[in-house]
Amino acid sequence: MARSTTLALVSTALLFATTNAQFGGFGGGFGGGNGNPFDGGNGNGNGGSSSGNSGSSSSDNSQYGANMFGSTAEFNRAKQILIAHAVLASLVWVIFIPSLAILLRLDIQNPVVLRIHAVGQVLSYIIFVVAAGMGIWLAQKSSAYGIWDNPHPRLGLAILTIAFFQPIFGFVHHRIYKKRALEKAAGKATKAPGRTAIGRIHLWVGRMLIFLAIINGGLGIRLASSSPFQTDSQTRKAGIAYGSVAAVMVVLYLFCVVAFEIRRARHLRQQQRNRQAMATKDTLPTYDESEESVGRSTRSS
Repeated sequence: MARSTTLALVSTALLFATTNAQFGGFGGGFGGGNGNPFDGGNGNGNGGSSSGNSGSSSSDNSQYGANMFGSTAEFNRAKQILIAHAVLASLVWVIFIPSLAILLRLDIQNPVVLRIHAVGQVLSYIIFVVAAGMGIWLAQKSSAYGIWDNPHPRLGLAILTIAFFQPIFGFVHHRIYKKRALEKAAGKATKAPGRTAIGRIHLWVGRMLIFLAIINGGLGIRLASSSPFQTDSQTRKAGIAYGSVAAVMVVLYLFCVVAFEIRRARHLRQQQRNRQAMATKDTLPTYDESEESVGRSTRSS
């Protein structure tokens, strides 16, 4: 347990250290600290996100967006890309990856489950690469407004980079586990099949990535709220929808993780008791047991 906790803490520290070192930390906030990288777009102080009513707000947003991207057609294209970016990234980190992680924690003794988990996670990462590419394109188009100083794209790139290694960690863990299982079945002296060091890293980095990605989705909605892409009303609706689904998934994920760890701890304790019982049986018989084995009983004497 102590070693598992230590590895979990080390994995978490490495995750945040890598993020902070590679992308310069999360200081600076939105647009250099004024809460809005698009400030000054239409003179109302929020980049055209609202101007009194939904009709004029939408009109102001479109006009500001056309000026920002060079034409109305280009702005509309960017808006569609933003929607696709948000939908794909949300599906990956709020639905697909947590669900596939939960699948592996269910008490289903079938090798197909592991294959579904592995293939599904790789496909989910590929989808996220596409979503991240869209986000990078949008950030580059808006780079004059200090988008790269915002925590959302920085954290997104950190997640993209670290998640790349997750399939590798998982593959190496599975190979070690399978090798130990085969050696044990052959009667060779080996460590018992179970969690490996790299398996623990894979496990805890994956958990951290899920929570960081869900948080980053909220940061993305906040960033879009100050852009010409959506009005305050649209921001509220997006926030409520995203927050509701994410909250349900987080609760479900935490419940499954805790239940699995409790069940695993009980199983390990039972295994320990079984080993102790077998070790006791392998000791030399007592005097009474020896007498009974030859038909004598010390109780009658």
